[in-house]
Amino acid sequence: MAEDVVAQDGTRLRSIDVEGPDEAVVTLMFSPLLATQDIEKFAATAARNRENAARANTAQQVRMGATTATPVTRQVAGQDNKGVSQRFVVSLLGQDLPHEARFFKASLGDTTVIVMTQVADENAKAAEPALVMVLGRLRYSGSKR
Repeated sequence: MAEDVVAQDGTRLRSIDVEGPDEAVVTLMFSPLLATQDIEKFAATAARNRENAARANTAQQVRMGATTATPVTRQVAGQDNKGVSQRFVVSLLGQDLPHEARFFKASLGDTTVIVMTQVADENAKAAEPALVMVLGRLRYSGSKR
């Protein structure tokens, strides 16, 4: 786990970032307030934020290509959930690296989770079994240990 943070405001949003092999990233955001969040709008905002961050980070010379979004379904917490798949190219030091980010929302009892995954296409096949296992079995107790 790379980071586990609980917002110290009224939302008490808990965000957990997990880094996998080959720079795969999973972010889990937990809050009852996410129940009303539209996953398509959330994904579109994430794409804009990703592009803005790349533009602001001129030292690393990272560029983001255009993002295309399509619907996708995945098991999250034992239920089929409709989400959004975004495909884009990260250009770094003259090398183009196609990526996919996926976004899902699921109800977990008295809270809601938004799941974001991102992996380079060249590593997606190796990462997929772990994502299927972890997201399909996802549970949440609400206590940070």
